[in-house]
Amino acid sequence: MTDYSIALFLHIVGALGFFVALGLEWISLRGLERAATSEQAREWLGVLGLLRRIGPASMAMILLAGFYMMATVWGGVAWIGIALGAMILLAVLAVALSGRRMAAVGRAAAAESGALSPAFRQRLHDPLLWTSLQTRIAIALGIVFLMTVKPELAGSLLTIGLAIILGLVSAWPRWGRSRVKEPAVEGRGA
Repeated sequence: MTDYSIALFLHIVGALGFFVALGLEWISLRGLERAATSEQAREWLGVLGLLRRIGPASMAMILLAGFYMMATVWGGVAWIGIALGAMILLAVLAVALSGRRMAAVGRAAAAESGALSPAFRQRLHDPLLWTSLQTRIAIALGIVFLMTVKPELAGSLLTIGLAIILGLVSAWPRWGRSRVKEPAVEGRGA
């Protein structure tokens, strides 16, 4: 057992934790979309609270172990620089698109009671939340590809570029169904 093998293990555990955080975010967003009451919405928002611990801790583990491996074995090869830039992009997307919107959802949920208002339901179906998440998942998979294949600069840039495109394209259908239909009220017709 070497220091490098321990760092590699921690790096992989960090990546696994990061994907767990992305999965929890996916499940929480699906649950929020299906929530009918403010209590249900607050429960799903509580699950998102785990992300504030798991996500940053996993990212820190990935980066610390990765910097150690880069300093001791890999040096400044192209795929590492591109992967690091992609990690920064992941953080920017998480904060700028998802974080701010989910904070607003949390504040609105605190003011809601009983059945969800149409305005709150519309906020829960924000397509930017899914665009951010699906693009981050695609970028994270692109980073795993870079770590596995270790391509040169052009291949690394192409990989992350394609990951971004695939993430955006996968979220495109959400934009068409971002409007929430109000439930029919008995006596008014459907």
